[in-house]
Amino acid sequence: MRYVSALFAASLLMSSCCNSCKNEMTRYHEDGRAKPAVAIASMIDTTSFDVPWSLSEELTSMVVKRIADTKSIFVQSIDDFSSSKNPFAQDLSWIKHEFAGQEFVVFMELVQHDLTPSAKGKKKSASNQEAANNLNMAVRVRVIDLRGHTPKIVLQELVKESYYIPRSLLPTDYNRTTWGSEDYRTSPMGIAHSQLAQEISSRLNDYILLAKSR
Repeated sequence: MRYVSALFAASLLMSSCCNSCKNEMTRYHEDGRAKPAVAIASMIDTTSFDVPWSLSEELTSMVVKRIADTKSIFVQSIDDFSSSKNPFAQDLSWIKHEFAGQEFVVFMELVQHDLTPSAKGKKKSASNQEAANNLNMAVRVRVIDLRGHTPKIVLQELVKESYYIPRSLLPTDYNRTTWGSEDYRTSPMGIAHSQLAQEISSRLNDYILLAKSR
């Protein structure tokens, strides 16, 4: 029994070491160059849009996945970020200590997420259910460079997207078609969120790689 226990412990240790080595290898390109080490804090949601899941969790995970898929940045998601400090304020002194070991940190805030009747739909129908809609979204983004003695802002902008939902598409019940389901992925909101995440990740990727090259 002692032999079996020792063998089991050794296998766990080897597995842990392999996972650690694999994780460490993703920090580098094949030619040995280090990728930018980036922490992405969970998105702040200051909207009041009502769905049964967390828009913050959904959009953060989509942005992280798209950046990771480029294989040009070593990215970590900080899901438990809950500092009382405002990451969009002028005071950046606390950030370097909070995210020690990272080269860059990304903060995002969902400031708009609402459905409004489309001008095209208003002309064709007076019914809100039958009218076409626009899903209007806006995310405030800030990227902080932590490599120097003091944190420095390398990107700060408002990323906006408006997704047109025509009358021909029946209203989707998002209490049934929830995030994570196959139907949601092809729903108007699922497609709109995918486009928004792609736009954000593209901007982050470009600016971080540019800053890293300097």
